[in-house]
Amino acid sequence: MQKVARSLVVFVFVIAFSVFPFNTASAQRGMYVGVFGGYTFSPDTSWEDYYSSIDLNVQETGIFGVKFGFNPPPIKFFSIEFEYSYLNPDMDRTVFATAGSDYDAIEGNAKIHNFMFNAILKYPEGKIHPYLGLGIGASYFDFSVTATSRLNGVSYNARRSYDDTVFAWQVLAGVDIELTNNLSLDIGGRYFDTESLNDSYDDDYYDDYDYDHYDGPTLDYRTFMVTLGLKFRF
Repeated sequence: MQKVARSLVVFVFVIAFSVFPFNTASAQRGMYVGVFGGYTFSPDTSWEDYYSSIDLNVQETGIFGVKFGFNPPPIKFFSIEFEYSYLNPDMDRTVFATAGSDYDAIEGNAKIHNFMFNAILKYPEGKIHPYLGLGIGASYFDFSVTATSRLNGVSYNARRSYDDTVFAWQVLAGVDIELTNNLSLDIGGRYFDTESLNDSYDDDYYDDYDYDHYDGPTLDYRTFMVTLGLKFRF
């Protein structure tokens, strides 16, 4: 999927600069800043570690972000923007192994910081501007998990933290509605996907098993989002 995303980004840029007509005047041209908020739907996270591979029960959560963009003056239907957003999804308790009254389970939460470059194509005429876009960038994960288990009637628990920066990409669609010459309302939706988080750490807990360097879990996060924002043009 990552190769497809990179190819689509190249395609967007090629179309913008070689196919569409040029124009020198537009109320939509120049630099802009924006803020937005939103909510995730149907988040999906898979967890794979040394012992198992499971799908985690990830809660829906809010998203908050800011963006800085630029419409090249000769190309009023095309814009480039840098975007930062933040997500903090909780992951409900998931039992992934049972044997009689014994079990293994995990739960946790993740702080996800996303840094994205977006290429946007939009309909430039009138006051309402439908748009499509593609973004690529990086996501920084700070993931904390609590593992609980019961073995032969004895309960155990341990807390671990993982962090990593991974490739991320997104597909955007929506409509930009002009409220004034400088202010517009942005209503959008997007599909967001990250490459696998894969962290490692050293832990004395594993010394009894003749290895003390553990390749931490791989964690894939993907979700649909709806967003609402405001953009101010200079």
